[in-house]
This record gives sequence, structure tokens and C-alpha cells, in this order.
Amino acid sequence: MSDMEKPEKINQNRNARNGFSKNLLVLGAVLLAGFIIRMLTYAPLTADGGITFTGYDDYYHMRRILYTVSSFPHSLNFDTYLNYPYGFEIGWPPFFDLLGAFLAIIIGGGQPDTHTVEFAVALLPVLLGVLTVIPVYVVAASVFDKKTGLLGALIFAVLPAHLYISRFGAADHHVAEVLLSTAAYALFILAIKLAGERNLTLSSLKNISSDKNLINPVGLAAASGIFFSLLIFTWVGAPVFISFIGLYALVQRTIDLKAGKESDYLFICSAITLFATLLFTIPLAAGEVRSGLEMSAIYLSWFQVVYVLIMLAGLFLLWGFSTYISKKEMDWKYYPGVLILVLVSGLLLVRIFSVEYYGFIVEGLRFFSGKGEYIGTISEAMPLFLTLQGKLTFSSVLGSFGLTFLTALAGLFLFSLELKGEKAKPEGVFFLLWTLFYTYLALSQRRFTYLFAVNVSILSAYILWVLLESLDFEREVKKLIKPENKKEKVPDSSLKKGKKASSKTKFKNRHATESKNTSAEPDYFKLVSGVALIGLIFVPSIWYGVSFAKDPASIDPEWKDALNWLEASTPATSYYLEPTETPEYGVLSWWDYGNWIVYIGKRPAVSNNFQTGVEDSANFFISNSEEEAKTIIDKLNVKYVITDTQMAKGKFGSIVELAGKEIEDYYNVSTVQEKTGFRTVATAKQAYMDTEIYKLYEIDGIGLGNLRLVHESTPNTTEDKNSSGNTVKVFEYVKGATLSGTTAPNATVIAKLEVSSNTGREFLYQNGDVADEKGSFEITVPYSTENAGNGVHATSAYSLTAGENSTIEGIQVTENDIQKGTIIEANIPQSEAENE
Repeated sequence: MSDMEKPEKINQNRNARNGFSKNLLVLGAVLLAGFIIRMLTYAPLTADGGITFTGYDDYYHMRRILYTVSSFPHSLNFDTYLNYPYGFEIGWPPFFDLLGAFLAIIIGGGQPDTHTVEFAVALLPVLLGVLTVIPVYVVAASVFDKKTGLLGALIFAVLPAHLYISRFGAADHHVAEVLLSTAAYALFILAIKLAGERNLTLSSLKNISSDKNLINPVGLAAASGIFFSLLIFTWVGAPVFISFIGLYALVQRTIDLKAGKESDYLFICSAITLFATLLFTIPLAAGEVRSGLEMSAIYLSWFQVVYVLIMLAGLFLLWGFSTYISKKEMDWKYYPGVLILVLVSGLLLVRIFSVEYYGFIVEGLRFFSGKGEYIGTISEAMPLFLTLQGKLTFSSVLGSFGLTFLTALAGLFLFSLELKGEKAKPEGVFFLLWTLFYTYLALSQRRFTYLFAVNVSILSAYILWVLLESLDFEREVKKLIKPENKKEKVPDSSLKKGKKASSKTKFKNRHATESKNTSAEPDYFKLVSGVALIGLIFVPSIWYGVSFAKDPASIDPEWKDALNWLEASTPATSYYLEPTETPEYGVLSWWDYGNWIVYIGKRPAVSNNFQTGVEDSANFFISNSEEEAKTIIDKLNVKYVITDTQMAKGKFGSIVELAGKEIEDYYNVSTVQEKTGFRTVATAKQAYMDTEIYKLYEIDGIGLGNLRLVHESTPNTTEDKNSSGNTVKVFEYVKGATLSGTTAPNATVIAKLEVSSNTGREFLYQNGDVADEKGSFEITVPYSTENAGNGVHATSAYSLTAGENSTIEGIQVTENDIQKGTIIEANIPQSEAENE
């Protein structure tokens, strides 16, 4: 290097270091902003001194993590508190729960209490969410440039779709899915990019130990595989994301064949990634395989190992066939055609020789396409633009992305145009396919918007930078911040050419000076336009994000009240932290609330958010016969039944559907025209009023002899923002005392009791029977007449009425009578009854 080149080289290195430091500083600021906005939910979720989580599954994660803390590193795989009384094999892989337990142990100094564990778990999604910003930056910088990377990272940091699953209190494994899948894809993108730039070939692998430039792509590909194996250890849907590597390799090799390019880099990186995934998945699966579930796709088992092995074998097949086509100089079109034929043939062979594995594949495809037995009743599994009722809606896309969904579509369109011909770089093709894949997932099921947030952020940053550069926005901002001098001195070099200058030269210099003077002023139209574009991206996202923080979707206060009462005021069940034995009794409610019942109420749930026990629960709540309802309760050994407003109203349609009935059996549904348009009107039929859910919730168990109200949630004040106006009622299943006696033959006998609930609300309980031909009757009643203090209690004795004037009063029933099923003689004088 010459002496003149050294200063230039030094300046280049200094500029590179300065640029790196600036990027690092900006990325650090983005990470800080992401952390702050995710912590905005801290105040509302800790307002009562405890920690409230934001969803349903969060509470079962908490249960597993508490167990893992006490049994670290072992996780809870089978739980007798679910699907009571049968128990349930947990399908969730344990990595997220292990992370939560590990963080709690660190924060708690090795012996964390429950509050410390809850705080650690509530904080974990924030940390994982903020860390995800880094691979998002890497992807955007690799596919586009560093400026797009920083802007994409900032958009991602405030995007509601990801903020929703990574805010404080959102203790679900979805945030880990995004981090691990994005990191795996980011590392793979870096690997194929560097491998292509550094001409990584099969022959060059021989010199890899001496050529450091070749070590990097190989190491990055291996690191990608490690993250894929951790993804398998986090979510059972991980194999689909790993399959994407094979799909990309097929498409990229087809593009390379068409262009006449070699694809050694592609084969090497893909093979190393899959091999590393296989290598690290084997010990993870070995430690989690369960007896009888050794090859299950819905549990961590040898299935995932075999799946990755098949992917690796398929990659070698893909590569061998492409090499053959290349050597024989065959038409590139044979390649995708034959491989599709092989894929279809493989599926047919699986269908013939292993119906079970074929079923796994079909069910997996049905799941990711939003199909399934129960998926139609889950709001988060609905298509992005449809409601549960099948109506068009834009609220989900606006709430998840603001206006970035539209900018991302524009960016996708422009990016697709730029990928034509030689501009189709491998990393660009990968990102395009990845985006199309996630677009399909998000459109099929709105819950996958949290995955799509990565691509939306990057594409929005890309199109925004294109528009800002067209406005020369960066230069205009620099002018505004640091105005240039309006007058510039004539360079000394011009004076050295002679004192005399031609008039033409003078005119040129003067024109140049005027031009520079003009450009020194910032163009405010461009500045305003640029700020408006930035505002369209960020303002809606931040607004929705802050709205999530101010009013986080958490457990209803009414449910929390009821379940706190359940834990404190009902007999404790055994084996809560060692759920290997069957507890004494279970609690029946709708599946949405099962995880709350298990964690907050600390009682076994018949049905929970894994859709366990759904059929029995649905059949119970729509049963029109007390005997039928009792049969279900006795079979499941249920002691308490919990209902709420939603089960009797909005969720009733789902209950009916999962019981195999039609909503028209219970409601007359019609459309009426009003001034503002058409409105759907549903009028309840008698069939609805005969259901168990109606009798329990709407009329407090009137007419039922074995279920009694024991608690209802305390009404909330209007100041409670989380209050939904819901009322939760808890009923106890008892033997009931039987009022037995005689009266006039075929007379209708009604037993009545005045009752006051724990909230002070008064109602009249009654049950009845029709006397037989001999005048005998039996009426089972669930309430004792003994005063139970502030709880639900009778405020009178029982009375029996047979006709308007045939009444006996003052019948006392003890709690012992209720629990033992005592028969109490209560004869109504026949003469009085006959006078009617």
C-alpha cells in the first residue's frame, strides 16, 4: 500500500467504525423504546398488588412454570387437574416454561415465592419481544440496507400485532415463536447471502479450515439450525416453519437452473441448517418422549426427529436430481415438475402405508388453514377479514397493523417487481416466499398476525424509505438542522489559473453559486410530505399500542372475584403441585374459563382452553332434563358448576354448535329492516328456556333440586374499566333434601323458599312435583334453612302449596339434611287440597 493510499484507507475504516457505532446507538434506542412501550401495561396489571395476566393460556403457563420452579428442570407433562376426572397429556413443548422458571429462579435468588415467579413470567414476554427487534433488523439490513433495517426495527418495536403478545403480562409462548423463527430465518438469510458472495462450493469445503471467509456462512447456517431446534422445543407447529427451508431450496434451485447458475451455496447452507436442527432435536426429543406417544405429531416425540430427517433426505434427493439435469443440460422445467410428482407420490405412499402419519399431515394442513372441529368457535382462529358470524370486518387488521398493512402491500408489490431477472438475489427470494407464506397464515387465521408483523414492518420500512428518498427527505432534514452557508468563497484553485477569466467562466461560477445558495434552503413541502408519510406509519400503530397498554385485556374482575371465593370457601382438592393422582372433585364450566379455574381457583376443571371435555360441558349446558344433567355431573364427579353472562348470551351459539345442535333450535332468527338498515333479531324459543344454562344463570336454578347458588360475583362500579358488566354465578351440586308427603291426587305441589345471595340480592326459589294417583309427591330441594352468614342463605322456612289455599309453612331443613339427602315428611292436609 502506497503512502497516499494509507490515509484514505484509515479514513474508510474510521468512517465504517463511526457508521457502525451510530447504527448500534440507534438500534439501542429502538430497543429501549420497544421496552418502554411494552412495559406500559405494568401499572394496570399490578394495580391490586398482585399480577394479572392478559389472556387465557397465560394462566396455564403460570401453572406449569410454578411446577417447573419447584421441580427444575422438569416440566409438567400430565395434569389430573385438566379434563377431570381423566387427566390430560400436555401438548405444549416446555422451552417457554423453562425460560420463565429459570428467570424466576434468578430473580428470586434460587427460592422465588409465587409473586416473584408471576413477576418474572409477566416480564419474560417483554424481554423476548425486545430481543426480536434484533433479528428483524438483521433481516431488513440483509435483504435491503441498514437504513431500512433500522426503520423496520422501529416499526416492529411499536407495531400492535407484536406488541399485543409481548407486552408485560402476556405470558404465552407466541412471543418465543416469533423470536426463534425470525432468528432462524435471519441467520439462514445471512448464511446464503455470504455463501453466494464468497462463492462457497462443495470443492471449497476442503479448504474451509484455512479460509475464514468460508467459516462464517457455515457457522451461520448451523446457528440457524440450533434456533429451529429450540423452536421445536417451543411449539408443536415448528415443523411447518422448517419445511419452508425445503420449499425455498426448491424454488431457488429452479431459479438458478433457469439462469444457468450453480447452487452449491444453497445446498450447503440448507443441508447444514437441517443437519444442525436434527442434531440438536434428538436429545431434546429423547428427554420428552412419553410412553404410547413415541411418534405423535402433537407432542414432542421422535416424530419431529423423523420429520427433519425426511426433510434432509429430501434435500439430498432435490440436489441429486438438479445436478443430473444440469449435467445433462435438460430443460429446467423438468426439475419442479418431477419434484412435484415425487411429492404427490410420497403423500400417496404415506396414505397407503401409514394412515396415522397421513392423518398428522392432513390435520396440520387443516390447522394452518383455519379448519378443524373446534377452530370455528375460536375468535382468534377466524380469517383476518371475517367475524365469527362470517361478516366482513376491518377492525382486526387495523387493530393489528394500523395503516402498515396497506404500506406493506405496496412494498410487497414494488419488491416483487424488483426481483425480476438478475436482481433476484437469494436473500430476496427467500424473504418474498417467507412473506407470502405468512400472508396466507394471517389471512387464514387472525392469530398469526403476530408472525406476519415481522414482514409487515420490513416491507413498510422499505416502501417508506423509497418514498422518502424520492423526496430527498434526509438531505432536507440536514438542511433544516444545520443550514448551509448562503455565500461560498471561490475556490483557490480558480485563482491559480490566472487573474483574468473569461466572461463565460465568470457566468458559470456565478450560476453555480446561485444554485448552491438556492439549494441551501430546505424544501418545506418535501419536509411536510415526509413527516406526513412517517406519521401515517407510526401514529396509528403507537395509538393502538398505547390503547392496549391503558386497557389491557385481562381476566374479568367478576371472574377473579368468583374464583378467589372458590379457592377460599370450598373444600381444597389434593395433588395441586403433584398432579399425578385424581383429586376429590371437579368444576364444570365452559372451556374458555378452564385455565382460570385451575390457576386462580386451584380446582380441577372438566373443560379448559385445550378444548378438553368440550362435549360433556356443551351437552350439560343445553340439556333440557335435570336427570340428563345429573347423569353428566355424576359421571364427571362434579361438585361445582360456574356460569356467566357470556355463556347464556354471546357464547351460547358456540355451546350449541359443539353439542351438535343448531342455533335455530333455540332461537327464532330473523332480519328486520329499519331506517338505518337491516338488523338481525333473535327471539328465544321455549327450548332455550328449558336448557340448563338458562335455568342456572337466568332464574338462579329455579326448578332444580340438586344445584344451588352459593356465590355470585360482586357487582363492579362503573369506575372499573375492566368490568364488562358480566355476572359470574357459582352453583354447588348437592344430594338435596326430599320433601315427601301426600296431598290430593294429581295435585301440583310447589315448594318455595326466600333466598338472599351474598350480594344482598333476593330471589324466590321454588321447585315442584305433581302428586300421583294416590296423592304422593316428592320434591328435592338444595337449600338449607340455616343462616349461613354473609353467604347465600335462606331468609325464610320452606312452604308447600297445593292450590291457592292449601299451604303449609315453617318447614325447616338443615345443612345435614341437604348433604345426606334426608327425606322430610311434609303432608298437606288432603281436605284443604280437595276444597280447591
